[in-house]
Amino acid sequence: MNERRRIWSEKHGPIPKGWVVHNLNGNMRDNRLENLACIPRKTGHINEVIAPYRKRIRRLELKLEEK
Repeated sequence: MNERRRIWSEKHGPIPKGWVVHNLNGNMRDNRLENLACIPRKTGHINEVIAPYRKRIRRLELKLEEK
């Protein structure tokens, strides 16, 4: 089990068959829970599914940079 799947499972329980854990901001090393989303593998347009999350993550990152 990879790191992001482990982190997601510890908080939310088992990952359903056919689902993947995706790094929302695109950084595969950023496995903070708030940067992870569990989505169906067979999503036609993954970018449409994660777009709202990416915006949220980017806003949070900008807030952290301000501190």
